[in-house]
Amino acid sequence: MAGERVLEYRARDDDAWYSVHVAVKGGTLTIQFQGLQETDELVASNFESEEDIDGVVRRFRQVSPQLQDNECGRVTEGSVVCAACHDSYRDDMRYYDALVEAVHRKKHSLVNGQEECLCIFVLSWTHGPKKGLLTTAGVASICTIKDDCQVDQQIASFSKLAKDKLQVSARKSTAIPRNKVSALKGSVLAKGGSHLSIYQKATLSQDIQNGRKLDDGKGETKNTGTMSNHDANQDQDKDLGGEALNSHFILIGNLERNLSPSSIREFIYRHTFISPQAYMLPSPSTTFAPFARAVIMLDCKKQHEKVYQFLDNPDHFVVSMRGRPWVVTESVSKHGMHRTSLGSVVRKFQEKHGDIYLDNELMVVRSGTEAYKCAQQLRDLFMELHNHEQQLYRRFVEEETRILQPLVSNEVST
Repeated sequence: MAGERVLEYRARDDDAWYSVHVAVKGGTLTIQFQGLQETDELVASNFESEEDIDGVVRRFRQVSPQLQDNECGRVTEGSVVCAACHDSYRDDMRYYDALVEAVHRKKHSLVNGQEECLCIFVLSWTHGPKKGLLTTAGVASICTIKDDCQVDQQIASFSKLAKDKLQVSARKSTAIPRNKVSALKGSVLAKGGSHLSIYQKATLSQDIQNGRKLDDGKGETKNTGTMSNHDANQDQDKDLGGEALNSHFILIGNLERNLSPSSIREFIYRHTFISPQAYMLPSPSTTFAPFARAVIMLDCKKQHEKVYQFLDNPDHFVVSMRGRPWVVTESVSKHGMHRTSLGSVVRKFQEKHGDIYLDNELMVVRSGTEAYKCAQQLRDLFMELHNHEQQLYRRFVEEETRILQPLVSNEVST
């Protein structure tokens, strides 16, 4: 593998970042650690979901360059960096990601005519042996993370191969025996229905349980309009089959309308190292609203709690570059809820977005800053609108029920 492009890889055994070469051969991704005799291998047919495959892809990125003394101004409070961390247990130095909590600027000196940075960076480690702890570091320990998230060609090739194998496996597991298809066909056609719709529902149910995408497979939806409460409730009541699963999701409001699901996923991953599913939703009130919404779906209660604590933390706000703060409007973590009930609604709302990660479109602002005060005012303004809308919805349902009640009573009596 010598001479091939060098990537950065977060190893599965210790979660540290290493420089590696990669090669794909016969459905196997071989990872050769640079300067070491160790290798890691991943087999395309061993994955159980697309989320697992995407998680592997996110373990690779471009090599993080060393921060030079004259470049220290590029690292500011709130930046995410890759930094050297001394592991006293192993007595070695490894690299992990950390959040820059503060920078103590000091006047640079000149050593043999070369500029030397004396600034001190306060780091909050996001993973590794010092996860959650605060330490200080000099410029020599800091590497900057490149924003360009272009996936390496070989990694992209392996991801496609793994997803193709996963889809083949899913089709085999969801295939309906011919005798059952005939029985379904006869039963539905006798009632004037379509046998294809029943088959698609059965397949869709299994797809969602396997973590497959909820769109139509072409990256676009067939219904881009706003769904009424009546239609949404109908979809939630439909049981597409399958066992009851755990449901963990968070609804976010007040997002920029051009934000993509991949931007949400990657931003949350950068700060929590959790890879959620994310789907954009239109505004609940009008398509002319200046903001959008999103639903974030997690695999377990532990992940749900960690992401929720990050998004609803009183010490900071997640905001767009324009200053628009994210607002958590609902958080659900329960057992025994059919994932298909939420999925069916999400599928109808899902909008077409380019798979482009816009890391520079989102940032975290800390308590005590002017940006935080501005975000707090905008959050309160959004919540005032949100609460007012909820009151209007409740009043609408009450009035609609009152008006329709005489009609329902007449139908029952006749």
